[in-house]
Amino acid sequence: MDDCFALLEILDRKGSGQASSPFCELYTASQQSRVRIFAENSPYDSKDQLKGRGYRWSDGSDGRPKAWWTEVAEPMLEEELLWLRNEIYRYEATPLMRRLTAVDRFRA
Repeated sequence: MDDCFALLEILDRKGSGQASSPFCELYTASQQSRVRIFAENSPYDSKDQLKGRGYRWSDGSDGRPKAWWTEVAEPMLEEELLWLRNEIYRYEATPLMRRLTAVDRFRA
C-alpha cells in the first residue's frame, strides 16, 4: 500500500516543473536496495508503537517470521535499528534483516 502512495506522489510531481519524468524516478528508486527488518520477540505492549511507525504484522503463514516488519532504504537502516533498540527492545538487539533488490520486492 505504501508503494501506491509513493507512486501517486511521484506522478503528482509531473505537473510541478520537476526535470525528471515519473518513470525515471521509479526506475531510480527501483535500483536502490532496501532492507526488511523483522522485530521478532518484541514486547506485546509495543505493538501500537510499531504499527504507528509503519510496521506490518506477519503471522508466519507465508514463510516469513512471525513478527512485526518494515522495509527501509539502505541509508535509513542505522536510524531504524537505533529506534528499535531504544524504543522497543531497550537493549542492543540485532533483529533479523533481509536485504532486498527490486526483483526480490516485486516478485509475484
